Amino acid sequence: PHIIEVSTPTGLTIVAHADYPAPRYISGNPLSAHETMWSRQRLGKSREGQVQDIEGAERFYFGHTPVEKEQQFANQFYIDTGAVFGGWLTLVQIQ
Repeated sequence: PHIIEVSTPTGLTIVAHADYPAPRYISGNPLSAHETMWSRQRLGKSREGQVQDIEGAERFYFGHTPVEKEQQFANQFYIDTGAVFGGWLTLVQIQ
């Protein structure tokens, strides 16, 4: 699946490869598979100071774009710390 939903005691957590390309999470909502797998647009905007929550879930976890250490912008967490390039492998226990 392109999107994984995990219900936790603290709320719904969403896991996607690169991005959730919509301002609100809706379960089963059709999305661009290409954007979900490859987009860096939200992370780029967040780095420029244009940070916004994604509504509809408590947390979102993304990989795809290597970061030096885990980064959080609003309710989005970027955890690809470049293991494939000799960096660290980052794991997060979400439940």
